[in-house]
Amino acid sequence: MQDDRLDSDESEETKCDHIESLIHVYGWENAQEILLNMLSDKERRTDDYQVIAEVIWGAILDNRTILEKDKWIALLHERLPKDKDSPESNLAWSIICKIKGINYLSEYDPMNDGKVVKYLQKESDSNL
Repeated sequence: MQDDRLDSDESEETKCDHIESLIHVYGWENAQEILLNMLSDKERRTDDYQVIAEVIWGAILDNRTILEKDKWIALLHERLPKDKDSPESNLAWSIICKIKGINYLSEYDPMNDGKVVKYLQKESDSNL
């Protein structure tokens, strides 16, 4: 995440590509734990959260098992911009829909999902 050269148009590899190569070495379950820990870190840049979202989206498209689904939903909803027209918001919503198994046009609201809200409350309490 620290190597911003990977964000350059001149770079052949992206941060997402780099993380994907590490998944093959360390395994998907370990990678998920690390990514969730990074997503839990409120001090990270929005760009870092975006890369994490790209990795989880790739995992979903590859039909990898997603562990701690409510935690993913809570953190993605919390960390990525909520501007409806932003690519980050669209990606977060696409991921949430796939994880929940709901239609993209669904009226689902993570903030009305008791399990998601419970996770966010627990995270908030732990940061006091």
